[in-house]
Amino acid sequence: MLPARTSSWYLFVLLRNRWFLFRALLLIMVPTVAITFLLDKKYTVATTLMPPEIQQDMGLAALGMGVSEFTGFFSGGMGFSLPLMSTMSDVYLEILQSRTLVEAVILSTGYIERSELTEKYEADPDLGLYWARKMFRSNYSVSLTPSGFLIVEVTTGDPWYSVEVSERVVAVLDSINASISLSRATLAREYLELRSAAAESLLSSATVDLRSFEQQYGIVLLDQEMGAFIQSLTNLKQRYMELLSQAGAIRSGIAGSSSAAALLKEREAANLLGVIEMLETGIAPPGYEEMLPSISVDAFPEIQFQYARLQANYEMSLELAGVISVSLQQAIIEESREQHPVRVLDPPMHPGWKSRPKRLYIWLEVFAVACLFLFGFLLVRENYFRMKQEKPEEWSRWNGLFSEIRGDLTMKKKKGS
Repeated sequence: MLPARTSSWYLFVLLRNRWFLFRALLLIMVPTVAITFLLDKKYTVATTLMPPEIQQDMGLAALGMGVSEFTGFFSGGMGFSLPLMSTMSDVYLEILQSRTLVEAVILSTGYIERSELTEKYEADPDLGLYWARKMFRSNYSVSLTPSGFLIVEVTTGDPWYSVEVSERVVAVLDSINASISLSRATLAREYLELRSAAAESLLSSATVDLRSFEQQYGIVLLDQEMGAFIQSLTNLKQRYMELLSQAGAIRSGIAGSSSAAALLKEREAANLLGVIEMLETGIAPPGYEEMLPSISVDAFPEIQFQYARLQANYEMSLELAGVISVSLQQAIIEESREQHPVRVLDPPMHPGWKSRPKRLYIWLEVFAVACLFLFGFLLVRENYFRMKQEKPEEWSRWNGLFSEIRGDLTMKKKKGS
């Protein structure tokens, strides 16, 4: 016998047992090949969806916020406040993997009947739907490419049924997208209607106060310096109302932002209110005396300053009501128009060829595993005979140990019986 543990020794073992290997591999591969031809064919249909659009409109500003923000499209689409490093593609990925979408597709494509779960579903709908979801997910996958494209793969035994299910997946996703967008637009319209009513009430009150003053004192002439003061006061009040509206939109869930942003806007509004009161009264809070402007109550007659305040309130209310009215009309249009559909890059179509079983891969894998195990078996057998012939003393010890183990197993079987 050749020296052990060399490449020539391994080759010698293989060649000496060539007919054993041939018969064993033949015994393994023939049934494997036959079984692979009996396996059901599966067809995978792949659908590629383009990254969702950032649905923003270049419209007029509503209280310092775009109408798109009021309709919920202000952090990427559909009113979602997305976490760090998330995109709208990630949102779509979660929707495509959601139980709501999967169940809608199962119930609308006859998947339960095709999966032979009809009796189980009729006896216990919840249990039947559970097994249907489990079977559907095993043949359904959604992946996200680095560039943000979504790839949806559906596998069934019928290529045209795979196409039907894939089309239904896209339709349900589009329906969910439209439903969310419409609900956000409706909420925005209702919010703007409330803001419009409040603005109209504010304008009516300011108009009545200004007319009452003019009827009592007549129209007061204002010089250029007082006009600049009125404009500054109007702008500050306008900004104050914008900040309160933004904070209210965030608190109401209209704009997709955090409560921290609302708190920041409320604090900024409070600071502006302090400045406005300081301008109107000429009294600065403690520690802010140096911030008093050169124009104050003492610089003008009381009647002129009072008229300036009323006119500033009126101009602010008029501008606010006009902006909200236009924004409300745009929100109504946004609610009534057709929502942006899901964009499909590669629509579902007949794959042209089965995806499973991949017979060649199965044959190669089985052949490789069989060769590995058979070669291992030959090495163990060669070492067994070698030890038995060349080292009888060591073999006797191992043989005695094996006999004891067999005896232990025999005793356990007798006790069990």
